Order: sequence, then structure tokens, then C-alpha cells
Amino acid sequence: MEVGDFQKRIAEFVVKWDKKRNNIPDEESTLIHLMEEVGELSREYVSKRMRKDKYSPDEVENAIGDIMIQLVKLAILRNLDIEKVVMKIIKSDEENRLLEE
Repeated sequence: MEVGDFQKRIAEFVVKWDKKRNNIPDEESTLIHLMEEVGELSREYVSKRMRKDKYSPDEVENAIGDIMIQLVKLAILRNLDIEKVVMKIIKSDEENRLLEE
């Protein structure tokens, strides 16, 4: 799946998700939800280190997926093309020789 197709598929999903929950998407609530998901991921890594009995690799996977969805949703709300944004950063870093060994 190409990045553009990936972003479109997430857009379709979040429209259905928001509609089912009578949610009007906005940047602020999406950012808050994104941070909530990052918190869940962080909690799993704390559990992995300190409370091994509560650590769940499945929860890590789910949190990463949820983070991706919320991140792409935020980009969509800002009318950003994820591929263009990331490629611009990579190109800039390469031009500035930040990735040289």
C-alpha cells in the first residue's frame, strides 16, 4: 500500500469512527487523543521495565497503531500530505548532511 493510499484509508476509517460516536473532529481533540495513546504506549514500556506482569506486547502494538491513526488524522485535519511532509524532512536532513556517518 502506498503512503497516499494509507492516508486515504485512515481518512475513511476516522470519518466512520467519528460519525458513529457523533464526534466532530478538530485538531485539539485529535492532539489530546494522540497524547493519550502515547501515554498508553509509555505505560506499557514502564510496565516492561518495572511491572513485568502487567506488560502486554499486544497493547504496545495496539498503541502504535492508534498513534498512527491519530497522527494521520491530525495531518488530514491540517490538510497535510504525510508523504510530502516526511520526504521534505528527509531531503532537508540529507542536504544538511545530518545523516552522514
